[in-house]
Amino acid sequence: MTIPLQIRELLEIEAYRRTIKTLDHAYDVDLANACTPVEREKAQYRHYWETLLYYEQIAEIKTRRLVRKAARLNLSIGPADGDSPMWRKSSQLNSWILTTVGCSEVQKIIRKEYKDRRERDTTWAGVIIGPLTRLASVWLVERGQ
Repeated sequence: MTIPLQIRELLEIEAYRRTIKTLDHAYDVDLANACTPVEREKAQYRHYWETLLYYEQIAEIKTRRLVRKAARLNLSIGPADGDSPMWRKSSQLNSWILTTVGCSEVQKIIRKEYKDRRERDTTWAGVIIGPLTRLASVWLVERGQ
């Protein structure tokens, strides 16, 4: 039995968040036990780099999800390169991830496309239903006489 991709991604994200929470707790204990500022700084440094991997994996899943949705709607997203403010290179995964600005920009583009499609469909529904209603009323009036 295969699990649908969206559910699998949600389960992955939840597992990564649980791991981050576990690491946060473990490093809170390490920070509490650190005696010197140097030990405290080392613990904070290790904590940062260990959790960064999981945060970037979550960001990569969200990026894939948004890119798939945009591709399904035939929307073009700017190319992933170092000059674009929408993309950044992941230090841990060696892949391109949407920045916060990029995520909100892609979401805005997707929302606008859905809105445009909904308006177009509503317009066509009005164009079709209006004459059919008038035709039905004329038919009912003629039938009643």
